[in-house]
Amino acid sequence: MNKFKRLYFFFAAYIVFVLVLAFLIIENNKADLHLWLNSYHSPVTDLFFINYTVVGAWIPYLGVIVLMFYKFRLALFVLVSQLLSALFAQIIKFMWNEPRPVIFFRENFPDVQLQRVLGEHFHTYHSFPSGHTTSAFAFFLALALATKHKPLHFVYLILAILVGYSRIYLSQHFALDVLVGSVIGVATTALCFYYIEKMKMGWADGSLRSFLYRKEG
Repeated sequence: MNKFKRLYFFFAAYIVFVLVLAFLIIENNKADLHLWLNSYHSPVTDLFFINYTVVGAWIPYLGVIVLMFYKFRLALFVLVSQLLSALFAQIIKFMWNEPRPVIFFRENFPDVQLQRVLGEHFHTYHSFPSGHTTSAFAFFLALALATKHKPLHFVYLILAILVGYSRIYLSQHFALDVLVGSVIGVATTALCFYYIEKMKMGWADGSLRSFLYRKEG
């Protein structure tokens, strides 16, 4: 619980993000909000977001491997929170099966041409919620919980938000998909942290590094 209190600024800033995004969603129709959030494109931002969006894909699992050299418990925490949050997101995706922006605009606003980033393939269905956003918020909250340096907590939140925005920028998701994806990621990770921290696993407080050093000795 003390670690959650230490993340006061992370959660305070996250609540502001949720409230602002929720306000924009409520006050604007789906199409107009997407086109507004997606209105600014440049070669530099295209290159950045098409590469940065993978932080919400396989990067957290690479992080699990790296964290195994630091502490097994932390690596386990990240892995479990990733898998559970992804499971919840996928269940909702297949229950709702909402169309992605490319299909939504094609069916409702055929004259609107979405800006396409070179090399990015438009997905068509299972838009709600955003899996990349879920994964990113789960990953960066996990890192924040493992970090004592408070300014980094805010940096982690910004990095997570940028993944969410990348999904809108690339026209793979709507704002609501990003909002709900972030909530799933944060809620699942907080729940996983509460239980994994309480579990008594002696081996989990070791690391792959210490294990390898023991083997060499």
